[in-house]
Amino acid sequence: AETQRLRPILLTSISHDLATPLAAILGAATSLQSYDELYDQQARRQLVGTILDEGERLHRFVRNLLDMTRLEAGAIELNREMVDIGEAAGAALERCARMLAAHRVELDIEPELPMLPLDPVLLEQALVNLLDNAAKYTPAGSAVILQARRQNGGVVIELRDEGPGIPESQLEHVFTKFHRLGKGDRRTPGTGLGLAVCRGFVEALGGTITAANRADRAGAHFTIAFPRAMADEDAVAEAAA
Repeated sequence: AETQRLRPILLTSISHDLATPLAAILGAATSLQSYDELYDQQARRQLVGTILDEGERLHRFVRNLLDMTRLEAGAIELNREMVDIGEAAGAALERCARMLAAHRVELDIEPELPMLPLDPVLLEQALVNLLDNAAKYTPAGSAVILQARRQNGGVVIELRDEGPGIPESQLEHVFTKFHRLGKGDRRTPGTGLGLAVCRGFVEALGGTITAANRADRAGAHFTIAFPRAMADEDAVAEAAA
């Protein structure tokens, strides 16, 4: 019954949300090929930028679909190694540079955080999905803040934005497959899988992720927490061995 319910949602997602960036890519590429002599350098750069932006968007959609398939099939294989949280956060921000170009990005990593036995690829992708979500739901010029610090002997990674926040009635559902905020024409483009994949990866790594609204101002607040056991020297040494 669940499969039957989700099938039309998935088909709608593929037919619309994946077809839209593909149409933009084809349109821009066709214009460059057929009418290149009509465009000045600035117009050509804009068309190339459209191809790059929509290509990255299409890549994220497809990757999330594939990642969710792997999670549901139990096909996630962890390749644990000692990971520097600051380096992982920096790598995620670098991958998201284009989508966050119109935002003020702040990175705040507490000094001397312990390295954790994690899969760096899964952690980076989880952070990329959080940053992608912030870029989509917050206005240009607003701040996106990524922090990491010690808490209760473990390590927490927090992302705060300055968007409208999450309706209280939807806080429990933001990590559900195909769930997207807004309705009708006001619904933000996407497959509704980014946060679901993020939760799957974080939990596979042994952590937890929660969503809330900021207490100090409007905006969403996501928290990834890795427990004290993962930061203990004995556990770290055992994982490294």
